[in-house]
Parts: sequence; C-alpha cells; structure tokens
Amino acid sequence: MPAKRDFRAESNRSEMKEEEQVRLPDGRHLGYAEYGDPAGLPVMYCHGWPSSRYQAAFLHEDACEMGLRILAPDRPGLGLSDPLPGRGFADWPGDIAGLADALGLDHFRVIGISGGGPYALAICARLGSRVDRGAVICGAPPLGRKEDRSHMHWTYRSLAGMKSLRRVAVHGILPLSRWMISRGADHAPMSWMMKSVPARDREALHTKGGWDMVTRSYLEAIRRGPAGMLADGELYLGDWGFDPKEIQIPVRFWHGEADANLPCQVAKRLASTVPTAEGEWIEGEGHYSIAVHYSTAALHWLSTP
Repeated sequence: MPAKRDFRAESNRSEMKEEEQVRLPDGRHLGYAEYGDPAGLPVMYCHGWPSSRYQAAFLHEDACEMGLRILAPDRPGLGLSDPLPGRGFADWPGDIAGLADALGLDHFRVIGISGGGPYALAICARLGSRVDRGAVICGAPPLGRKEDRSHMHWTYRSLAGMKSLRRVAVHGILPLSRWMISRGADHAPMSWMMKSVPARDREALHTKGGWDMVTRSYLEAIRRGPAGMLADGELYLGDWGFDPKEIQIPVRFWHGEADANLPCQVAKRLASTVPTAEGEWIEGEGHYSIAVHYSTAALHWLSTP
C-alpha cells in the first residue's frame, strides 16, 4: 500500500485544533485535539501508550477527505488532562461522555489504536446507546498473564514483569528518551533500538508522518513527568474493570499477524469475546505498519452508515 503523506507538509496546522480543553462535571480539565473536517461525523480517538492527543494528527488528511471530525482527548494525567487518582479503563467512558456533552454531541464513533484499544472497547461497552460503531487497530489485549506477554517487544516485556524496577527506571528513561528522540531514528542510540523492530515496522516509521506520529505524541504525554504515564501503563496488567462481552454495537479489529509489540493470537482471543466483533488479521503486518497502512480502511469502515 502507498506510504502515508506528510501531513506537516500538506496540511495547514491552523486547520487543526490541538490545544483544546473542556471542564468535566467533576471539575477536572480534559485536553483534546481536533483533526479532520470540523463539520464532519464525530469520531472519538483513543491514543496509544505512551502517547497523547497528538497521535491522531496522522489521520487529518484522510479524515478531511472522508468528512470525519476526529476528537482526540488526552487521558487523565497525560498531556493537557488533569490526573484522576485510582482510575481504570471503566472510568474513561464517563470522561468521553463529558467531552461529548460539552461539544453538544449525542452520537459518535470510536477508534482505538494500540494502547487505546481497551479504552475504545470500554466506551463501546458502557456508552453503547451513544456509539454507533467502534474500530480497534493493533489494540492491546489483556496482558495480566506472563504467557500473554511472551511475544512482546523485550522493552515492554521487561517493564511489565518488574513493577519496582519500572517505577525507579522511568525517572532516568524520560530524559534519555528525549535526548534519543532529538537525535532522530537514523542516529545512535535510537538507530540501535530500531534494529530490534521488525523490518515492516521500521519501514512504516520511516514513511512520512510515521516517526512524528510516535515521537511528538510521546513527548507531549510526558510533559507532566512520569506519574501519568506509569499509572496509564500499569492498567494493562490488571483487571480491565469491564467485560467486553457487554458490547452490543458493531466492532471491527485490525491486527498484524507479525505484531511484535502486542501478540496477534492474544488479540484474536480478545476479539472472540466480543459478541459483535469482526476481525482482519493481516499476514506480514507488524504493530506500527498496520496503524500506518490500515488506518484509512478503518476510517472508511467507521464512516459507513
């Protein structure tokens, strides 16, 4: 499939609203970005981990062409959003309902990418009367069991397995990661890390927009420090707080069979628990590559009446 276009070069940033906030009923501020057609069909975007609202910018051009309005909120404690101590996946639908109410939206659609998958499914389960359909691309499945993490990238696997280590290490990881990103993917030590990423994913990250999708959104996610990122990441290792079996609206999964970050077989198992789910399991596609190359297909599906 053709590479994504460079949204920085082709899009006028003034058409994007990236620094928005609403006040939720409990008084917290929720930050969000808006991409695509401002008069289009609303789609709530659930970003990955560790990431933020900026991740959805790569959908801007396609969303404009399809008449979709992408609303991408930061989760609590990330980017522009105030923290919510003790939160879980099941608390997210309440924040989304608050955002929709503030914007005067009765109905909307949902897309979750990578770590946004469980959040998108929680919205589908708990706000089914307001959500028309949901899409999940390379979504995170339940990862509480060690065997379900066996095929993950070694960095995620290591952090998942050692709670005390990740809480100490993250304070050194943040400044190191900022420095690595500033040097770019083609310079050490990031170039060494890239060698551990499957070739299909490396290709996707080097397409125009791919690297920016990952790095710019990550840097915004950690603007407040590590606490929000850690709290968000640890949710994937515990009970989800809702049952995907509750979902009664159409849901479609896209997942690469060569995904080295989030194992496809575990994603298939998750999809089998959603009564209304359909799935596309694409041979040869990895984690980043499926987000870059199949997001257009997901948006087309979401735009279907």
